[in-house]
Order: sequence, then structure tokens, then C-alpha cells
Amino acid sequence: MRFDIYTTDEQGNHYDIEMQVSDPHNIAKRIRYYQTASSMEAYDKGQPYEQADDSYVIFFCNFDPFQLGQQRYVLHKHIDEIPEQIIEDGQTDILFNVPSLRHDVDPKMQAFLDMIAQRKVEATDPLVVKLKERIAVVKRNRKWRSEYMRRSVYEMDQEMREKKIREGERKIRDGKLELLEGKREIKEGQDRLKEKEQLIQEREQKLHENQQTIIKTSIVAMKALNIDETTIRKEIKEKFNLSDKEIKDYFAE
Repeated sequence: MRFDIYTTDEQGNHYDIEMQVSDPHNIAKRIRYYQTASSMEAYDKGQPYEQADDSYVIFFCNFDPFQLGQQRYVLHKHIDEIPEQIIEDGQTDILFNVPSLRHDVDPKMQAFLDMIAQRKVEATDPLVVKLKERIAVVKRNRKWRSEYMRRSVYEMDQEMREKKIREGERKIRDGKLELLEGKREIKEGQDRLKEKEQLIQEREQKLHENQQTIIKTSIVAMKALNIDETTIRKEIKEKFNLSDKEIKDYFAE
């Protein structure tokens, strides 16, 4: 069963009735769109605001629109600081969770919801009887059946486009997260590399200082044994692989 109804009652109140088959994950924004369009019709040019007609947007959803377990959601504006204080602006949004089995609505509405959900319904209610007769007429009407199929294909195509857009947005978000994670890992790698380089430099400095101590101690010891300076220079240079300048510096101290 499908709906796409826009009508008014004897008091001029506006009703926009929609059937939401699949969850678009943007139900609140959709309600806002339909309510805006309906509200614009409620205002006649030059008419005082207080005379504006009331507008109702009614969604029959084949899913729980807010995932809160209710069978029916009635939305009004309220004051954040005083939640129980409803703003009477003439706008009302009503969403039905068709698959729900809570039976929180009156019997006639429950029968209607059961019919939409293709659950077993006793054909005693006049509205249900009339709807079943009307559906049978539609199914026999080739022109209406063709229009139904055309709109179904259009809606499926629209849903597919929206799904691709959501998937693209998700991939972009995932890509940004991966990029941030990659940057974080690079930064951590760079920090670890700097720590290792600092540790190597400290170890090299320590080795150099130890070698200097050993060389100086060896020179003192060899001099104490009355070994001539030429021999000492040669021995130290070969043993520690020093340059002529380095040897000269040790003996200049």
C-alpha cells in the first residue's frame, strides 16, 4: 500500500499524508520539508497570522522512525527550559511505526495499520472495507497500475541515489579518519626515530669520552715506563686508528 495525499478538511486544515517504506535516516529533515510546504499553503496573502489554517504532516513508516519503540510519535514545538509547555503554532507532525505490535492506538487506527502491514484484519470496519474495495479497483486499472510502477521505479531510483550519497559521505568520513590516523602514526614514528637518534648520539658521545679516557691513561702509563714519545704516538695512533691531528691534540694537552 502507498500514500501520497495532500488534502484539506471543512475547517481548512491542511493534511499531507506520506508512506515511508524504507528508512532514509533523515526522517526529521523530511518532516521539516513537508511541513514547510504545507504551512506555506496555510497562509493567505494579507491574512492575519492568527487566522492561518493548521497543518498536519502524517508519516506511515514501515520502520520505527526514531528507534524509541513507540507505535505513534506526535511532534510539537516546545520550550527547551519548560518541556511540558507546547507552542501552539498550528503545526503537528504524526509518525506511525507500522510494524509495531503495541496496540497503543484506537481500534480503527490499529485496523488500518494492520492493513498497511498486511496483517490479518477483520473486514468489519467500514473504512477497511472501503479501502479493500478501492485497492481491488486500482489493481484492475491498467493506467493506475502503470503509474504505480512508474512511481515505484522512480522512488527506488531516488532511494538508490540517496544510498550512494550516504555511502560516499561515509567513505569520505572514513577516509578522513584514516588520514588522521595515518598522520598520528607518522608523528609517533617521527618521535620514536628522534628518540632513537638522541639515544645513539648519547651512546656515541659516551664511547668517545671513554676512548679519550683510555687514550690519556695509556699515554700516562707509557710515559711512566720511560717509553719515548715517538713510539707512544705510533702505538696509540695504530691501536685507536687516530689521525695525525688527533694524536697531536692528545700530546698538546
